Amino acid sequence: MPAYRHLYAPQGGYVFVVTYGRSGSTLTQNLLNAIPGYAIRGENANLTHLFAKAIYLVREHEMFRWRREDLEKPRDERRPYLKPILGKPWDPWAGAEKVDPDQFSLALMDLFVRQVLRPPKDCRVSGFKEIRFHEDAAFFRDHLDIMRTVFPKARFLFQRRNHEAVAKSSWWAKQPREKVFAQLRQAEQLFLAYAAAHPDCAMMLDYEGLVSGPDYIRGMHDFLGEPMDRQAVEAVLARSLRH
Repeated sequence: MPAYRHLYAPQGGYVFVVTYGRSGSTLTQNLLNAIPGYAIRGENANLTHLFAKAIYLVREHEMFRWRREDLEKPRDERRPYLKPILGKPWDPWAGAEKVDPDQFSLALMDLFVRQVLRPPKDCRVSGFKEIRFHEDAAFFRDHLDIMRTVFPKARFLFQRRNHEAVAKSSWWAKQPREKVFAQLRQAEQLFLAYAAAHPDCAMMLDYEGLVSGPDYIRGMHDFLGEPMDRQAVEAVLARSLRH
């Protein structure tokens, strides 16, 4: 059985819709799922944030990192603290030197695909949409960097919507307007910065453009390298607008 076979099963890679609540991202999810071979799931309470945090700790926490680094060195070149304990059962972090960050990353995301995304056998491109990436602004870039590195052919669609429309919708309407606008501005700053830094795998989308019709939506298909079935797109738009 090939290693990490679930992670590598979708031959066309992954697409992630990154946005905030009430941006109309379910429409984007439906448009993507109208592309043959796509299986884009809905929200998952930002589970990849937890997985990415664990990956980041294994890679960057000094107790893991120092042990990995010193394991490759002659004993007399190791950190004084580690000389008498590295590789010994009495080391408080015994075994930490054996944790491979790359293998750990692949194994966690393989589990995520197998148990959460569960793409069907005929799936070419998998992924999901999530409205909570921006809630940990300090970790936003690292979170997406880890996903971009671990998920094969990862692409990000950052979606925004007119702030007035968002502020009037659902739970946002119950919050102070200035607080809502500040959160939306911060989220979009994160989106724009990441998209600008990674134009090969990231694209900005506007909800207003999506609902305007197929001519705008064609740009998303072009970015993904997929032909657009105009009839399928119009069917999704008609169904969404009726709701």
